[in-house]
Amino acid sequence: MTTFNDITVINRGNRPSPISPCKLDFIWIKDGSYQNPFQVCSVHVFPNTQFGSPNPYVNLTAGDANYGLVSSTATNYIFHNYKRTGGTGARIGFDANMSAMAAEGTYTGGNSASAIYKTSTGNFSVILQPGAEYFPMGADATNWLPVSANSASATGDYLDIWTLVDVEGSRAQIYVNSFKLNSASVMAITEPLMVSPTNKLIQRYVEVGSKEKLRVKTELVVDSKPISESLRNLLETGSLLSDPQMRIVKLNESPELTSRVMIQDFSDTAGSIQLDSHNMISYLWDTQSIVPKYTDDSLGSSRGVYEITVKYKILTETFYSPKFKLIVR
Repeated sequence: MTTFNDITVINRGNRPSPISPCKLDFIWIKDGSYQNPFQVCSVHVFPNTQFGSPNPYVNLTAGDANYGLVSSTATNYIFHNYKRTGGTGARIGFDANMSAMAAEGTYTGGNSASAIYKTSTGNFSVILQPGAEYFPMGADATNWLPVSANSASATGDYLDIWTLVDVEGSRAQIYVNSFKLNSASVMAITEPLMVSPTNKLIQRYVEVGSKEKLRVKTELVVDSKPISESLRNLLETGSLLSDPQMRIVKLNESPELTSRVMIQDFSDTAGSIQLDSHNMISYLWDTQSIVPKYTDDSLGSSRGVYEITVKYKILTETFYSPKFKLIVR
């Protein structure tokens, strides 16, 4: 599981269910870098009925101005952002521009349809809310009542179709992804759950000046004996981790330098850590500008040995990984 504005949500790869908020991410990479398109027009969610093909929901009328886009007759669950009077007042229409993208801090959960959120350059998310309603494209500007219910409300395979405009004046295009809503991961056990995690830092060396994701792989072993093998496998491959954080410390041997220089403490990285569906914890670290957290510490050269530690929760327990050594050279 992960959090979005401190509210628990389930990533598309972490066995989401129809009764939990499902976070659908979309990452835009152009010419080898994260970039923002000119517009993110809408996100539609449809049942996956033809092995991943979006054809049942796409306008395939040759010569039509909207050929290749989501058909106007396809009215399943829709996300888009709103144009408002004065920027923050009443809804008066839809706005696909980057300036209208909602910030993560505006997400409050509940049963209202979520917007399209821009979390960083080229990174966008929508939250599929259980029981939420949404405003269709033809909503009356004077009567903004959510009239259509979430159609992705049962277990099964789904498509999320994102409609984007790359640059101003270009034609809109669709991008098709898939996800699955599973039976809720609800379980009952007769004894407290005992889990043993193991951690491994993927990198050993990082070149100074580089900007890389430090990755720590976490594997779980369920030690509780009465749990059935099928449930054990589900627990070990599912995501029990939450609240991942990382600490980075520079180690100096010279007596003229601070022996342990705090670069990033756990609380400093808490909002920037990524946790994927395979329990890989990652943090994007820029080694071009390594600065001590505390100004009275003496860092010395940016090159040297660093100590990497991750911290995370599994249910009511808090775990710390071993202290891994990383060489910046």
